This record gives sequence, structure tokens and C-alpha cells, in this order.
Amino acid sequence: MTPTATSRSEVEIMSLALVIAIILHVLVITQLHFDWINAGVSSPAPDLDVILVDWASESAPEEADFLAQANQIGGADNTEAERPTAPPALDSATSDGPAPQPQVESVPRPAAETRAERIIHQPAPQAELATADPDDPPVEVLPNARDLLRQTRQVAQTATDPTAMERVLPKSPRRKFITANTREHLYASYMRGWVAKVERIGNMNYPEQARRQNIDGSLVLSVDVLPDGSIEHIRLMRSSGYDLLDEAAIRIVRLAAPYAALPEEILAETDILTITRTWQFSARSGLN
Repeated sequence: MTPTATSRSEVEIMSLALVIAIILHVLVITQLHFDWINAGVSSPAPDLDVILVDWASESAPEEADFLAQANQIGGADNTEAERPTAPPALDSATSDGPAPQPQVESVPRPAAETRAERIIHQPAPQAELATADPDDPPVEVLPNARDLLRQTRQVAQTATDPTAMERVLPKSPRRKFITANTREHLYASYMRGWVAKVERIGNMNYPEQARRQNIDGSLVLSVDVLPDGSIEHIRLMRSSGYDLLDEAAIRIVRLAAPYAALPEEILAETDILTITRTWQFSARSGLN
């Protein structure tokens, strides 16, 4: 064998081995699955399929086949679950049961209006008034609030008030203040009788503690006498310096009430007679 023939045989063997190797690589590559590439990637979240239905049932189905925005119980006789594609027929003549009522969103209605408010807020158009049947009774059109207010002001400005000068107003009671220096015969006479009664009741109820302790003192009381002789109020104008004497003087004035009723001559001038007087407590001479 010559060298040339040997070299050519080696080349053919190498070529054949190379072809066989390529074929084997192709077979291996095509039969293998490279799942390890996506092994570290998390699977995507499942899709949520929601069906929009055109009507709703009052009760929810026990086992739902699909998700929708409202409850719906199917009425067909198909044994397989199918996606609803169209609303059921609403023909009451061909259905066995009552047709389902569509849900209507409730809208809050305004408060009921009176007939006058409807007439004010919704006046009849002029065209309808013009074409109305002449035999029909006329439609009463009331003025609105602005017109009523303007008319009221006009009436108040133009009308005369016959009782304007005689309008009854709450009157404060008339008061007459008298003291020991009063010289009017009418009031001086009433005051003498009033003082005499207070002194008589006072000496009968003189505070025994003040007498035992030989406490003397003077104080000023102001007493409001009502027309029937009862007392409205007693005010201590000046204290004696002893609570014992101050409280005794007020108690004596209340014990002496009621006094003589105010004479008609006094009532013609006053409603309340206020008597202001100084009272002297003396352990020797009593109340004067």
C-alpha cells in the first residue's frame, strides 16, 4: 500500500466519525427538555374570569359555576355548565313562571310638596294657558315668596294702625317711697299705724338673748307693702353690727304682717308702698 492510499483512508474515516458525532449531538439536543431554565421563576397567578350578567336572582346558587357581579340561578336544562351569552327571554306568555324583575337603582325622592308649592315652583306655561278649554275652571296661580314679602311690606307701610297710640305695653308697678320725715297727711297716717303694729309685735317678741347680754343697736330696714297689706320684700339698708338684732328686726316685721290694706287714695297714686325706717333695739326700752 502506498502512502497516498493510506492518507486518503484516514481522511475518510475521520470524516465518517465527524458525521456520526454531529448526528448524535443533534439527536441528544432535540430529545432533551431544558426545564431547569424556568425552574427558579415563579408561576404566574391564575387569571380571574368574571362574567357580567344582565339580570339577578333573589337567592344565591348553592354551587356556582362562574363568577359574576350578581347572583343568578340558571333555568335551562343543559347538563353541562356553559357561559351565559345573552339574557333570558322576558316574554311572560312563553315562560312558565313569573318573569324576573330587573333591579332598578333606587333614587331618593324629594319630600312631598303641597299643592301651593307645586304651583309656585312649577307655574303653568303660557302656551298651555292659552290653549286651555274655556269651560275648565281657571288654574289658581299663587304668588311666590318674594311677591308675598313685597306685598306685606307695602301693606305695612301704607296701612294706619288705629291702636298705635294705645298699644298695651308691660307696665312696671308704681312705687311710693316714704320715711319718718314724710309730712303728707295721707301717707303719714298710714305709716303711724304701720309703725305702731311693728313696735307692739316687736316688744312681744324681743330677742331674749339681746336682753340678757344687754345688746343695744340701731338698723335701717326698707319694707315693700303690697295693696292688700302683705309684704313683697324686706331689705337691710344698714346693719346694727349684730346679726342677732338684724335677724330679729326682719323676723318681727314678718310676724306683724299682714298690715292694713292700702287706702283707695294711696292706690290711686301707687301700686307698692316702700317704707324705710330706723329701728332702735334697747335692752331697757325695747324696740322703738
